[in-house]
Amino acid sequence: MRVVGAAVAAVLLLLTGATEVSAQPPGILLSQEQLPPGTVPAQAGDSVRVRYSTLRTSTATGESTGSVFLPRGDPPAGGWPVVSYAHGTVGVADQCAPSVAGFNYVELPAIEQWLAAGYAVAATDYAGIGTPGVNAYLDGPAAAANAVDVVLAAHEVYGDVLADRWIVTGLSQGGQAAYFAAREATARAPALDFRGAVAVAAPTHLEQLFPAAGPAVPALPTTGIVNYALLTLAGIDDQRPEVDIRRYLSPTGLDLMEFAKVTCSRELGRYLLAHPTSVGDLFAAPLWNDRFRELFREMQQVPVDGFDRPLRVVHSLSDASVPIPLTWAQLAEMRQHGVNAEFQQLVGEDHRGSLVASMPESLAFAARVLSPR
Repeated sequence: MRVVGAAVAAVLLLLTGATEVSAQPPGILLSQEQLPPGTVPAQAGDSVRVRYSTLRTSTATGESTGSVFLPRGDPPAGGWPVVSYAHGTVGVADQCAPSVAGFNYVELPAIEQWLAAGYAVAATDYAGIGTPGVNAYLDGPAAAANAVDVVLAAHEVYGDVLADRWIVTGLSQGGQAAYFAAREATARAPALDFRGAVAVAAPTHLEQLFPAAGPAVPALPTTGIVNYALLTLAGIDDQRPEVDIRRYLSPTGLDLMEFAKVTCSRELGRYLLAHPTSVGDLFAAPLWNDRFRELFREMQQVPVDGFDRPLRVVHSLSDASVPIPLTWAQLAEMRQHGVNAEFQQLVGEDHRGSLVASMPESLAFAARVLSPR
């Protein structure tokens, strides 16, 4: 295992007295350790928890943790290709990090399938989940950097058995990260060979929806919208204090935002089921102003052009968490810009079920794009 990056980072931290990386190149390995018991997939061989330099928000540097899993057995000639897996919403508290808590029943089967098919998996926790601060939830540029940079860190540890070829994929929050990473990967990690992306049930056009939030917003039928709003507010409150998001929140909104910072999504969801709350209940004043419109565009406007590798998009007609018309609009806009993404439209699968249901086609996509040239 190569630990040069970790040694360099440690020296820099000692010299500066810093507690957080502020000017590191992307993907520098800061430390590595064993994964906690129960967090390693059954199909994994050698595995490690990494801490590495990356973006904290779309405009600020920081660090993240993540998991790296190798398949069982001996690597093929040239090494195992890598799948960067960006997880869906788990919450923003440190204990929610998959490298601490393990992957949930929704995503673990997909990771097992990637490993069984002969791909190493590098899975970011996202900056702020297990590292300083609160995760900048749905900050696409930051999540993209986290998903790219964990692959660089994985090569610091296992470079002798990993191929340079890699793709990125993710569900929901991770699907949004995959869109952003797909546009940035080649430029951000030029030493590697990025081959493509798979975005599953990914939210798009949120930059048009979130600024409309305010006390007059009616209750929406989309499930989980309050959870997503609270996690977004929590990230903005911690990572961008200059916008003073608290000034716009009701007492209920303030209390729930603080609760969201220290709980995982399942616990937060159970609480909201027992205490029904609408988005409007969270706010004392509307967000509809130029400052917030620009902030949400910076964080959440999913790219519609600039993709230099194949892109696969998956969504279900039955998705009640992220309505499929958002993806239809995304596809239409991408096509207007000359991007012909592969699209799989599922029927009958819910938001979470879309991931495993789409795996046969996603594995076929990976086999095509990751084949040696």
